[in-house]
Amino acid sequence: MAITLIKKIFAVKNLKDLVHRTKHILKRNKNQISSEAIKIANLEITNSENAIKSGNLHEIKESYKSLKTYVNKNLKDYEKSKVRQNVESIILALGLALLIRAFVIQPFKIPSGSMIPTLLIGDHLLVNKFYYGTKIPLIDKVILPVSDVNRGDVIVFKFPSDRDSGVSKSGVHYIKRVIGLPGDNIDIKGRQLFINGKAVSQEYLGDYNYFDENIPIMTDEYEQIISDSSSHVIYKKGLSATSKGKIGIPFVVPEDNLFVMGDNRDNSYDSRFWGFVPMSNIAGKAFLIHWSWDFGNPNVVDKVRWNRIFSTIN
Repeated sequence: MAITLIKKIFAVKNLKDLVHRTKHILKRNKNQISSEAIKIANLEITNSENAIKSGNLHEIKESYKSLKTYVNKNLKDYEKSKVRQNVESIILALGLALLIRAFVIQPFKIPSGSMIPTLLIGDHLLVNKFYYGTKIPLIDKVILPVSDVNRGDVIVFKFPSDRDSGVSKSGVHYIKRVIGLPGDNIDIKGRQLFINGKAVSQEYLGDYNYFDENIPIMTDEYEQIISDSSSHVIYKKGLSATSKGKIGIPFVVPEDNLFVMGDNRDNSYDSRFWGFVPMSNIAGKAFLIHWSWDFGNPNVVDKVRWNRIFSTIN
């Protein structure tokens, strides 16, 4: 009894799939197939659907054989080959992947330590490309923004093409934290940051030590609050080089530009050295760490930072 039921389930599924396939062929090629062939095919389809409703296994099998014979004899030339179906599926999948990458989410890998302790070398991120609005290709017009850029956001952007930094490369994507918005007055005195005349709140947390190319780096860690956005920043012990750079301090952030800095304040080549980031250069907001490698860890198992996978970015 159970075996008969299983046979019936598979027979019904096969017949339904064949009916669906036949209808698809007729719909796609209705102008090429003769009216007589379409009439006979529809009759075969009706007989098959009636067999399915009857639930009689013998009728279902006979209808399947009859419809399959007719399709192979009269409609085979109108059906896509397996190769063509596979190629079209691959092209469709690639097209969707490119659309998602261009307008929705883009992966990004952290190559340097300028955003330690927030982001570590080997972190793999996802960047929300429509958070600040979707860019229309060629004309670079931004539409449907979810939110404006805020102080404290961690953004990915293209390095400005008009800069000769000697270190950063034009057109390459970089990641930093937004410190100043257009019109903001920024001042930096040692480790203290001022925005529009108000000192940014920061609390000393203790030591934060890491390795840079197997060299131990000893730092002081602070929790910093910028416009209600909390983040952790570090400074090399004995140093307060935050104010050192090429931009004269204090300054006002120009219209349609941003002032950005790395959270590793004494080891970040950022707006203090090469200037402001045009708003049009923003690629998106970093929001999730989906994978993280610790390449320097000698233990094979611990080369994956399991605790960082699927963690959000603040």
